[in-house]
Amino acid sequence: MTYVFRLQLALICAMTVTLINLNSAYADEGSVSGKFTGNGKEAKLAFISAHKGEPLGEKPTIQIVMTEKDHSKDKQPSIKAGFGHYGSALLITVFHDGKICGCEVAHDAHERKPFSSIGNIETSDFKMADGIISGKIATKGEVDTFRQKWEVKLNFKTKVL
Repeated sequence: MTYVFRLQLALICAMTVTLINLNSAYADEGSVSGKFTGNGKEAKLAFISAHKGEPLGEKPTIQIVMTEKDHSKDKQPSIKAGFGHYGSALLITVFHDGKICGCEVAHDAHERKPFSSIGNIETSDFKMADGIISGKIATKGEVDTFRQKWEVKLNFKTKVL
């Protein structure tokens, strides 16, 4: 083998390892998939993060932020997400047992956003271990809040930051 060939082979190997590590890092960032509609229009939530929330009734909370656009560089994404800076968004606050104690809906198809709607959405298969939360979030069909229709049926997994 020539020196140039060995150098090219080493470069290809290094690039392959880098790509594998990037894919692993991206996978660790979390995932969200499923259905989020507003007034019949679907939004593709693709980005998720979870942050320690403010205690409610002396119980600790976690705020889950799901958006269409990348909000990972924002230290407090819930504020801008609620006002459409990251496309449509769903902001869910849960207790450590998975019970929802806050829900902000900010869908691009709604005239008034964000709005709160608690009691119409719940978690299932909720798990929290080793700094990772996962589960399902769903409404029981389409919900009408302030004459704005919305529906959620999502699977999620992410680290708590």
